[in-house]
Order: sequence, then structure tokens, then C-alpha cells
Amino acid sequence: MKLNKWMMSIFITIFVMSIIAVSAHATDQDRKTLNEILTELEQKIKEADQRMIAHPKFLEELMNLVKKYRSKMRVVFFFEDFSDGEYRYNPTWTVESGIFKVTPNRRLLSEVVLEKSQPQATTTERTSPFAGFLKEIIKVPAEEKKTEERPSVTQEARIYTLAKIEPDFEIDLTFVSRSSSGSMEVILLGASPSISLYRMVYRSSPSVDRPIEIYRERDGRSYLIETATQYPFLDDGLPHRIQWIRDVQGRMRVLVDGKEILSTYEIFHRSNFGGLALVNRDGTYEWGPIIVYKAQ
Repeated sequence: MKLNKWMMSIFITIFVMSIIAVSAHATDQDRKTLNEILTELEQKIKEADQRMIAHPKFLEELMNLVKKYRSKMRVVFFFEDFSDGEYRYNPTWTVESGIFKVTPNRRLLSEVVLEKSQPQATTTERTSPFAGFLKEIIKVPAEEKKTEERPSVTQEARIYTLAKIEPDFEIDLTFVSRSSSGSMEVILLGASPSISLYRMVYRSSPSVDRPIEIYRERDGRSYLIETATQYPFLDDGLPHRIQWIRDVQGRMRVLVDGKEILSTYEIFHRSNFGGLALVNRDGTYEWGPIIVYKAQ
């Protein structure tokens, strides 16, 4: 009985949302009402999840629906939910390296396993002075020696999409990690896809030594702007919400599952950004939905 009441309440809320949202001439009061309804619906979804009275997949789909309605209320620079099962069109993503695919759960998946360098094996031999003398005579010149040492292979998966993003932005994405090492990056691009302006870096197995960080890119160099003061664990294979925000005053923040973990001020790059890139540096990660709003 309680379950039916919860579900009825949620569906009534969605119905009211649809009535308000379809109006082409919604007033400020309509938008305020819709925002209040969305907030109430979010709370109901969270309570249903905590009480385990509905299937997690169903609740996740409802939360994604809430995000869609919120996007109708705000200026949206970019929206991607991979609902068409691919990433090549509408909007267009371009793979620069690695392999990406869309999962049945409508997320963008990337898996990268780094090859570790193999140290050169060494052996200790007991030789007579005479044998050592012979080796010195017949030793191979340095330029003819062959080495068995294998250098480490630097691998990453990188994908980007072009979109006009204004200086005051909010990147709101769902993120899933199944990694114990490596890192993931969200990058704001410049006029060219090859130009990175800001990077948010998440390192798997987070700690005081592996925090979320934000970097400024300039002239091919990286400058650390700020480091997170809290280290939420996201490598449990479950969806988590990450928000990266900079408002018109230049305050830049990162929130994980609604909790602020990083706050600073950064105003160096004040022009429009040219797009968004995702980078996997060793690990298994999923992204989506991804929405970029104008910051409130």
C-alpha cells in the first residue's frame, strides 16, 4: 500500500510538471512552481532509494527525467544522454584515441589498461680474472648493443565534442568508475580541440595524495588551481553526480553527489569555450547524461 502511494505521488508530480512545461509562454511564477515541484520530486526519489521501495533503475530514469525538465528551465549550452545508443551524431563526438562505446544503460564507456614497463633482468656471474680480460677484448661496441628494457607505454582514451560554452558554466554529469588506479579528466576546450583551457582531474582510489584537482592550461603548461579537501569514494561501480561550476563572479566549485568538495576563484580564461573533452588515463569509466548549463 505504501509503495502504491509513493508511486502515485511521483507520477502525479510528473504529470503536473508536463502540464507546466508544455506552455510556450511560461511565466516566472510557472518556472518557480516547476522548480519547486522538481525539488520535491528529487527528494521523493532520494527517499524511495533510501527506503528501497522501488527498483534502482526506475529511480535512476526518474532522476534523469528531472534533469531534462530542469534543462528546459535554464540556458543549456550542451546536452547529451546517449539515448540514441551512439555518440557519432546529434551531438557529434570525435574519438582522438582509444575506444569508446555506448552501454545498454545509455552511458559512454571507456576502458584503458596501461602496459607496465618490464625491468631488465640482471644476473651475477662468477668469472675468473682471465675470463674478464677476454670479455674486455671482445666486448661489443656500445652502438651495437641490443637492449631488452621495455619503456612504459603511455596510453589514454580521449573523445571530444564541440559546443559554445560561456565563461559562467555548470557541467552536470553522471559518472561511474570501476577502477582502482588511473584517472579521468573533464576538459574545457579552447578555439581548437587540441587546446585545453581547464581540466578537472579525478583519480581513482581518492585520498589526500590523490584528490580531485582543477588545472589551468596555458601555453602548453599546466597550473594547479585548487585541490579538493574531501575525498569521496566513487569507484564502486554505481552512478555518482559530479558538478563543476563557475559563476559570473569567478567562483569555481566542484560538488559530488550534492556535497561541495572544492571551492576557489578563477578568472583567467574569460572567453567562450569551444567544447568539452573526456579523457581516460588507465581505468574503466562511464559518463552520461552530460549537461552543461549557464551557471545560476
